[in-house]
Amino acid sequence: MQHLGGWLPRHGWSSLGLVTFCAFLVGCSSHQANLEQEQSNLKPLATLYGRFIGQHRGQPPANETQFKQFINSGGKDLLSSFNVSSADELFVSSRDGKPYVVLYGPEAAKGPPGPAGSPVVAYEQEGVGGKRFVASSMGAVEEVDEARFKQLVPGAP
Repeated sequence: MQHLGGWLPRHGWSSLGLVTFCAFLVGCSSHQANLEQEQSNLKPLATLYGRFIGQHRGQPPANETQFKQFINSGGKDLLSSFNVSSADELFVSSRDGKPYVVLYGPEAAKGPPGPAGSPVVAYEQEGVGGKRFVASSMGAVEEVDEARFKQLVPGAP
């Protein structure tokens, strides 16, 4: 085999193929995590949280009842745009099967900067594989490990 001017060693093509394949796998894994984030109910929940704040002079919902009333006031068209049939569906993680923890009241959005530079307003109770989705009122969702989670939500259990 000719060495292409010394650029590739004798078995360089197989090494190059292995490196390319590994990069492909890493990219697929990252793509899968992004896809899960985009398809989770946490993204629309966080987006609606941000809409609530925008329509209530910067104030977050006082409690879950007030937030659900706001969501339901958008009607079935709003819910169907997020591929859910009820507001209750938005509040449950498809990954761990548990209700999301949503932060309410005046202290809700005062944590350290999280996804998209805004504080976390909702997160998964357990997540999967030691990682949880967290979301900001900007609608940004990020998967974080436990150490990062404790930084973003210092008061969480």
